[in-house]
Amino acid sequence: MKNEQIKNGGKREKSLEKKTLAIGHRLYPYVKNRLHVLENHGILPINMYKPSEIIDDVILDIYEAQVREDIDQHALQILMFGKSYHKIVDLAEREKWHKQNISTKLILEEELKQMEEKFTVDGGFDFILNEELDDISYHQNDEGHSLLDSEDVQHNILSLFELKDSNLMKASEVKQTFEMLYKLLPIQTSNIVDLYVLGTLNLKDISTILETDIVEVKRIVHFVKENFKKQID
Repeated sequence: MKNEQIKNGGKREKSLEKKTLAIGHRLYPYVKNRLHVLENHGILPINMYKPSEIIDDVILDIYEAQVREDIDQHALQILMFGKSYHKIVDLAEREKWHKQNISTKLILEEELKQMEEKFTVDGGFDFILNEELDDISYHQNDEGHSLLDSEDVQHNILSLFELKDSNLMKASEVKQTFEMLYKLLPIQTSNIVDLYVLGTLNLKDISTILETDIVEVKRIVHFVKENFKKQID
């Protein structure tokens, strides 16, 4: 009887391990790119933190928290993405960047305000592709790194921006426009884009992970989407 219990316990643990590893593979592109963004903004030292180490810590947290082995795959995914997001924020805090005691909602509101001020012309809502794009801070760690290397990511961008032409992201000028606009996005805003296109999460899941109202997330996505469309029209 005892041997049977041990055997069943081993099966349950293996089942949880299989789930966490599968989600860990989905986490990797997201975590890798978030570190890259923070490095490019001068928040994190380049190459000091590895995505695999962060994901390993997330998986360890899952086991230390004694998460039920029969947890729903979707619930576990939200949990692991949430933990990854907060670990990356903690890294930024340790590098003296993140403002303590400020909610994600307030950060998003401030970022939207900054975008409206920074990327407008004569009261409109068009992104400005100006000399800021040539600032070295946007390119210091970009060599060999592009969100658009993957066809899956290109597909997800089309979905996020509700663009029907499946070949659109294959056009070099469109890809260049997206990459330039992406580099101009504030950190929390680009995080939403990453969660969608790299994490393949929907907006409801993203709002849960960020612990903010889905209305706020939709406002940000709508703003970015409309301005991207205007640039490629």
